[in-house]
Amino acid sequence: MIKATLYTLAFLFPIILVQAQDTALLGNYLLAHRYSVDINSEHAFAMLPGMMVGKNLFILGEGGHHDLELYDNLKPAILSQLAQHNLKYFFVEMGRSTAILLDKYLHNETADCHSAYKHGCAAIKQEQSKLRREHDFKVVGIDFEIRIDFHTEMNNLFGQIDLSKTPVSNAFLANLLDSTSLKMTHKNFMKFYRKKRKEFYSSQVALKQELGDKYNELERLMTNQNTTRPYIDRNPALTRNLLHEITPIDTSAIYFLAIGNAHTFPFRHSTVVYKLGKNEQLKNRILLMNLHCENCTVDGKKLESEAILKFLKHSDILTCFNNAANSDMVLFDLRQLPDEFSHIRKYGDLLLFARNQH
Repeated sequence: MIKATLYTLAFLFPIILVQAQDTALLGNYLLAHRYSVDINSEHAFAMLPGMMVGKNLFILGEGGHHDLELYDNLKPAILSQLAQHNLKYFFVEMGRSTAILLDKYLHNETADCHSAYKHGCAAIKQEQSKLRREHDFKVVGIDFEIRIDFHTEMNNLFGQIDLSKTPVSNAFLANLLDSTSLKMTHKNFMKFYRKKRKEFYSSQVALKQELGDKYNELERLMTNQNTTRPYIDRNPALTRNLLHEITPIDTSAIYFLAIGNAHTFPFRHSTVVYKLGKNEQLKNRILLMNLHCENCTVDGKKLESEAILKFLKHSDILTCFNNAANSDMVLFDLRQLPDEFSHIRKYGDLLLFARNQH
């Protein structure tokens, strides 16, 4: 019995020692590669432009839920930094019509962004006056259209125009301007949209002649190729829409994409980040930051366990990050992590580790 116990201890002791050494190595690395972040400071993400040297696309992962308050609060703080360094497009996980409304709101063309999303405007409200005054970038949607925002923007463009002398336009726009689409389910609205898109392509020449300058705005609204449903794999369509907007890429510009965790893990071949990383224009030109919040809630409920990055479910690793976090919000640079921690590194270049929402 004693001999068996000694054999067991001899087997386990090296494992425990290796784990302790790895934990110490990770802890020391994190201490040397951390940035304390005050989200209320205009310099909160002053380190990002330096990290973006040689990169063109910055991607922010949502942190486990679209309605996470911290996720919404991070966007204006990041925008205010990147916008000072030739930010060209702010890509959002919304349809083109929603993005157009957000862009108009941002540039003071409307007092209300009319977003169908619960927190759709929160990303820009906090610093809207500063962003409007100092910077010029465009908000671009790469997801499917939402019927409420689509109907709103259609009426913004054509609701007050006399179409009686433009027969093709009048016929085409009739059921886009009335309340028909508002009564549809999303699935039926997508079918309706695809049918109208096909009709648009067949009437392009006449519509262009009749609508003049307004035609380009109609074309943008009617040619969204992403017509998937919310719980179906949208990664291919999201990727195509983004690449369509940046091709050919402006290598002197910065692009910013804010998107859900389901699309940000680069080791999953189905995700937007993986697909973008394989594109020749963006290969090695992406900087990815994911988000972890210890005590964040949505509608009063803590985030579910599946929303937590997998490596942080290991108590020893979580302890390392907690011990290295010298403030309530810390940005860890994971790009130079030793090979022993490739299972962490594969989740992205940066991790924003927060203890609460603010």
